[in-house]
Amino acid sequence: MNIEFLEALEEMARERGIDREAAYEAMEKGIAEAYRVEFGTPEPPVVKIDRRSGDVYVNGQKFDLSKLGRIATRRAEEYFRREILRRRREALYELYSARIGEILNGKVHRFEGRDVWIYLGDLEALMPAEERIPNERYIPGSPIKAYLYKVERTQGDPKVFLSRAHPGFLAKLLALEVPELAQGMMEVVKVVRVPGVRAKVLVRGLDPRIDPVGSCIGPGGSRIRAVSRELAGEKIDVIKFSEDVREVIRAALAPASVLEVELDEKAKKATVVVPEHEVSLAIGKEGHNVALAARLTGYDITVRTPSGEEKK
Repeated sequence: MNIEFLEALEEMARERGIDREAAYEAMEKGIAEAYRVEFGTPEPPVVKIDRRSGDVYVNGQKFDLSKLGRIATRRAEEYFRREILRRRREALYELYSARIGEILNGKVHRFEGRDVWIYLGDLEALMPAEERIPNERYIPGSPIKAYLYKVERTQGDPKVFLSRAHPGFLAKLLALEVPELAQGMMEVVKVVRVPGVRAKVLVRGLDPRIDPVGSCIGPGGSRIRAVSRELAGEKIDVIKFSEDVREVIRAALAPASVLEVELDEKAKKATVVVPEHEVSLAIGKEGHNVALAARLTGYDITVRTPSGEEKK
């Protein structure tokens, strides 16, 4: 083994995206296996490669690789390839596992039914059909942002799962647009969505000098519009957190004017009174407004008029 070979080994490690030292260790294991095959030792020996000279040492003694026969050499090569592949897959698993909860940038690659495969540069990631925003169109080769929510080990490369429908995607998009979130001056408490249609975001200020709702909306609504555009026009309501769940319910049912909120805290039920002419506003199109308010607060919400007529 010589310096040129070491340089080639290190170049291959870079191309495969594995650590330089991992490549050396894989080669050492391959040589150890070849030695065991060639000389019939019960266990592989301890092999070390000098990282500067390229000299090989077996059990502390300098060893000439030309002493290995053809079969043993082939075994070393096979072992090395398998080990490099295993280490590459493990490195990818660790890389993407550490990025769960982040937004990744990729390119639409291919489709399997309604599932979308997205190329991330070193592997394909899956966006299952249920994690798409309904009615969005994806064109092969086009750039796409998505939220990494799960990574699984497999017999091959790790399986990376992406989503554009996940609540975390909206929260992370907000963090990109709202400096106060990135700086820790406020936080997103909860996000509920009907992807591509409507969402409600509960935010809490951690610095008394800022308005968490206004910070999310931005000057002239610029920040929230930028997030909405990325989500296919999803309408986003931002609600200020309160320890008083009545206040959260009132805000969550906007734009309806809530006259009264009656709570059954034990049963987690709320009855909300709104003006007769604002019932449809409180319930929302296809019931989305009241349903999202219920998911946001954890209360089953019934809307009724001052006359006592229940609408839900």
